[in-house]
Amino acid sequence: MKVYRRHYCARQHRSYRTFARCVWPRAAWVAGDGPYAVVAYCKVTTVTLHATYERAAEAKAAIDSGACGGRCIQRHEVLYLDTGEQPRRTTDPIPYEMSRPTERRRNAR
Repeated sequence: MKVYRRHYCARQHRSYRTFARCVWPRAAWVAGDGPYAVVAYCKVTTVTLHATYERAAEAKAAIDSGACGGRCIQRHEVLYLDTGEQPRRTTDPIPYEMSRPTERRRNAR
């Protein structure tokens, strides 16, 4: 599982929703609350946040089986958002370490 720690600004976000909006600034919507994000990179990026890995996995399975929209290309994944505020529970799966580079957006401007 990928873990997102870095984002496009230097702020310490207080909620997972604001952190997700910073990581995916062009997302059509960010819904829910929790450290586990189901991200659909299809026609438009959409993000759904969940409190537990199990609920996020169920949500991903639901959109994988029924498609997320008319132009679904099956690019869905579950990610862990590490805001640095709340520790990860020991029952959660060990995440695959992944960070997004901050230079990417700076160079795009």
